[in-house]
Formats: sequence, C-alpha cells, structure tokens
Amino acid sequence: MQLLLITGPAGVGKSTLSWEVSAQLAAADVAHAVVESDELDRVFPRPDADALGKLQPGAIDVSSINLAAIWSTYQALGHTRLIMSGVMMHLSFDRRWILSAIPEARITVVRLSAAEPTLLARLAQRETGSGADEQAQRSLRQARRMAGEEAEGIIVLPTDGKRPAELAGVILQKTGWLDIVDQQE
Repeated sequence: MQLLLITGPAGVGKSTLSWEVSAQLAAADVAHAVVESDELDRVFPRPDADALGKLQPGAIDVSSINLAAIWSTYQALGHTRLIMSGVMMHLSFDRRWILSAIPEARITVVRLSAAEPTLLARLAQRETGSGADEQAQRSLRQARRMAGEEAEGIIVLPTDGKRPAELAGVILQKTGWLDIVDQQE
C-alpha cells in the first residue's frame, strides 16, 4: 500500500495540492483515496486515553483509530494508494500513528514550503475570522521549524510562483504513481 503524505505549514497549499494530485490520478484512471488528517480528530471534547483504550488498547490518538477505520473501507474496495495531507510537525511521531493504523503503508513524504510573504498572503485569503492573526503566527513558526529540520528521505517542494497542476505533476513524476498504473501492489 502506498501512502503519499503531503505536509507543510498551514496555508502552504497542502489541501489544494492533494485535490490536484487526486484530479490528475483520476484523469489517468488510477484508483486512489484522499484523506485530510485534520478531519481525523475534529471532535470535541477530545477523547482521553481511557476512552481511546476502550476502543483500541494502547491507542494514543483518535486519528489513528479513525484512519484505520477509513482505510479498511477503501482497502476492501480494492484501493492500494492513499493521499493524505496535514501539517505533521513531528514526522517520526506521525509516521508511528499512521503505521499503527495502516501497518503495510509505504510512506512517501512531500514537504511543501513557501516564503513567509507567500504564506501570509495565502492565509489572508483563507483566514478571515477572529483567529486569523494567531493562525498566521502559528504558520510562520511551523514554516521556520520545518525549514530547519533534516529533509533526508523527504521530497521538499517549494510552492512559490507555481500552480497546483505543475506541482502535482512534479509529485507524480517523483513518486512514479503514474508509471505503475497497471501493477498491483
């Protein structure tokens, strides 16, 4: 099972790029599924360890339980590819919870980046509520931290001045997902 994990700071274009990769795969008749990691734990109140343990012993995050449930449906339908997007500030931790949900996943990480003015401009278009300033500062912190992290084994893709279709084409070329259309995994 191949999992394309598109990461980066808030506002960098992860969702848009995930949708474009999906559109290009669909145009090539390549079966796949798309999951936004933010939707895996959008619940209030957040379940504590005791509640999670009743659902799945040892579970530490509702995201893993939900991803396993969603993937089991897609897998039963015959899918072998998953596009997933999320900020993913702690890749080693994030890989663990993803692999606890989908143990057979071969994860390819794509980290999107953008210059700070680009991030702020994108966030200004998207964030209009009372938390807009806080989100902008959080996104800048995320971008700075990611820029300072080791990128070995990660596809780093700057998004400044590039259209989603172009970036999706680069990702599909680098991952080879369009080259293996007829192969079963």
